[in-house]
Amino acid sequence: MRKWLIMIAIVVVIVVVIGYVLTRRIPAYVQSRTDKILQMHFKSNLQYTDFRVSVFPRIHVTIGGLVLRHEGRTDVPPLIELRQATMDASIFGFLSRNPRIARIQIEGLQIHMPPRGHGKGKPLIAPTDKDLAKKYPVLVEELDADDVLLAILNSDPDKQPRDFQIHRLRMHGLGFRQPASFHAQLTNPKPEGEIDTWGKFGPWQGDEPSETPIDAQFTFDRADLGTLKGLSGILSSKGKFSGPLDYLQVEGETDTPDFALRTAAHPVDLRTHYTAVVDGTNGDTYLQSVTATFGNTTLDVKGSIVDMNKEIKSRTIVLDAVSEDARVEDLIRLVVKSDAPVMTGAATLRTHINIPEGDQDLIERLQLNGQFGIAKAHFTNSGTQEKINSLSRRAKGTPNDTDIDNAVSALQGEFHVRKAVVSFSNLSFEVPGAAIHLDGTYDVDSGDLDFRGHLLMKAKLSQTQTGAKSFFMKVIDPFFKGKDGMGTSLPIKITGTKDHPAFGLNLHDKDNKSK
Repeated sequence: MRKWLIMIAIVVVIVVVIGYVLTRRIPAYVQSRTDKILQMHFKSNLQYTDFRVSVFPRIHVTIGGLVLRHEGRTDVPPLIELRQATMDASIFGFLSRNPRIARIQIEGLQIHMPPRGHGKGKPLIAPTDKDLAKKYPVLVEELDADDVLLAILNSDPDKQPRDFQIHRLRMHGLGFRQPASFHAQLTNPKPEGEIDTWGKFGPWQGDEPSETPIDAQFTFDRADLGTLKGLSGILSSKGKFSGPLDYLQVEGETDTPDFALRTAAHPVDLRTHYTAVVDGTNGDTYLQSVTATFGNTTLDVKGSIVDMNKEIKSRTIVLDAVSEDARVEDLIRLVVKSDAPVMTGAATLRTHINIPEGDQDLIERLQLNGQFGIAKAHFTNSGTQEKINSLSRRAKGTPNDTDIDNAVSALQGEFHVRKAVVSFSNLSFEVPGAAIHLDGTYDVDSGDLDFRGHLLMKAKLSQTQTGAKSFFMKVIDPFFKGKDGMGTSLPIKITGTKDHPAFGLNLHDKDNKSK
């Protein structure tokens, strides 16, 4: 009997000690451990309005009003703040050698990323020379967070941050030993649209956070290009990305069935396939290869989309585009306001594109430098084509030659675009028997034309006419001799607008010779 009483007493003592540890020591341990992990991991001062721990029947932790201020800064919003976080774990799972947390639920999470200059500033999540997998062998079986706000702060406090709304985030198997699976749904701010992404993330690389690997897929649906000034259309995209955070290899495709520039407002079905490298730590993108198609035109593009100026809320776009397989009617329809393209024909194009950062209309910021060529061009307007046919007949000195019909034209030149004005140089337009050389400008918005140059004809001026007109024009043939005294060179100008051009002699140009 005495032995049984002693055993019962021992059991009672053990139960009392365990109860004391669970109800007194464990809550204090959990709170102290949580404080140290958050403060060290995020290099931040820690505040919260509520911290409660219950032990039976499971360990349940509730943290309310959590605020983390990176390095104690009060001049910017907190790095992390949340309304409430709850954690659930079994007693044995939590107290095991490799602790397991069944679930973490986070509500009202906001992350404010402070601005940093290029190459300046310490990482927000401090690296450590200690093995996190050994120091914190904890495994979170499930993490849920809804309505998360990720705000990228601007270095100018008067400018609004760039906000990303993460509607839903689910992670499974989150720890420092193996990758975690994740599924996230978020809103992209510009162009505005919904992103759905899923895959594997981690394990977290404490010494070099930017080397943390990721392997995932994504869809980007109903992205409204109208949120970018100067564009319109609804874009959808899908693809995959993998690699370390600072060097993600991305491959995907896009489809915008109603893409349009405001200068034309003619929707085209624009499709692209691309490969790129993305720095996931800052969003800078380097396009290795982009193949864009619309109509019967294909463009090959390379370049970058990078944040060159931290003071401005956008990115600088620098591209090089080449096409050996374009149609001029596609290009005209894309950029010019007209019911139908003025001409058709095969085209080649090479251009360097630069769009500096800024909030202005994209067309206003667009800068182009390039060359183009159009072979076997035909004008779609029968009246215009007849004028070209007539020019060819007269330039050859056979104004009554009815065999010259539907004359083929060739057009080439160099162009530069600044603030929606296209400047052309070395612009040449050729038909059998004649060539026109021009320099001038075209205003994309107003349609105004201002070109000056020379009309060169194989025939003399008098040979372009018949009857009495031809006889009397022989008198002025010597004044408009072409190169080497052959044919005709007339100084000309083209003014007016693209819809109502005005052609005339530029008699103020005393040099009427071909240059």
